[in-house]
Amino acid sequence: MMHLQLRHELDLETYFEPAIIALSDGSIHALNRAASQVLVASGSLSSLLDLCTSQIETFRTYLLACSGSRQPLIEKVRFDSPSGTTDYRCFGNVLVPRRKSRPATLLLRLFPALDARFSATAERMKRLTAERQRRFAMQQFDELRSDRFRLVEQYCCVAEALRVVEARTHELQDELSHIRADERERIAQDLHDHAGQEMALVLVELRELQERARGLTRRRLDEIVAHVAGVGRKIHHAVVSGRPRIIEELGFSRAIQTLAASFAADGRLGLIFRKRGAEPGLLPVAVESALYRVAQEALTNVLKHARGARKLDVTLEFAGKSISLTIADDGAGFPPDEKPLDDAGPCGIGLRGMHQRMNDIGGTLKVGPRASKGIVITAVAPLSCEPPRSIPP
Repeated sequence: MMHLQLRHELDLETYFEPAIIALSDGSIHALNRAASQVLVASGSLSSLLDLCTSQIETFRTYLLACSGSRQPLIEKVRFDSPSGTTDYRCFGNVLVPRRKSRPATLLLRLFPALDARFSATAERMKRLTAERQRRFAMQQFDELRSDRFRLVEQYCCVAEALRVVEARTHELQDELSHIRADERERIAQDLHDHAGQEMALVLVELRELQERARGLTRRRLDEIVAHVAGVGRKIHHAVVSGRPRIIEELGFSRAIQTLAASFAADGRLGLIFRKRGAEPGLLPVAVESALYRVAQEALTNVLKHARGARKLDVTLEFAGKSISLTIADDGAGFPPDEKPLDDAGPCGIGLRGMHQRMNDIGGTLKVGPRASKGIVITAVAPLSCEPPRSIPP
């Protein structure tokens, strides 16, 4: 048996612990003095399987595993020696890989299972492994927490952007509604002031000719008068439909009262509606439409901007030559650094539209602080313009 004749440049005597060069089938190729003293008392030993009296299959499987591994493998083995049975931890490295006709050559180093050096090393490796795992876990936790914070921040940014977009969308929808209503009212006013009046004059002239005509000419003029009267009725219908439908169905004062009640329907605002003076039988379409739209915008502003408002006062007053609409709330009012708004002051889209509506009919709009608390809006429209006349049938 060889002790130090190695095919590789490896001196077994450099190892203080028992070291063996063996084949993967268990046959011993060489061993150092420490291994000889511990494992072999006298004579020779040809195979490690002769020393492994228990768990032989496990040890044979371990040797085969070492022959195919690039990293050292550790296994607990039990050998019978002259001094008795001893448990070892075997570290196996492959020296010469396995070939077709020859098993692999292994270097086996034996450490007693109760060796203090090995125990201290194992404990140190265990602590290092645990510390490494703890650091890795903390690193993963920090990365996950950073990802969570980043996702929450992105979610907040997206939510804020959506809120801004929704608010802007509502503003654009309100502005579009105002534009549409203004355009309908302008067209209705133009029809009343121009086309309707001209049609009425034409109809009067045709009826004068109708009275003087006889025979076939009279019958032809009758047809023309009927046709012109039908066109006049269509123009009158277009003028009337240019104002809000609720005014046509309920009348002006009832329409204002119903509008105010709808804004106080949820119970957050207590409504007090007052009507003073006698309502004329027929109001100008432009005045009705303008005051109704002003009331609609003013009540919307109360819900949107009157912080802490609990009571809503709406007063509709009919005088001899004018009609006034007053809407007051008991909210927080204007901020301390903001001045009351008037015709020349800066304002938003809604207030600009209210001012423009009143200017178009020769009226006035005032917005200011209430005497006690809150804001009061007063719109005054003149009744000097002629009410819309019905075109004679």
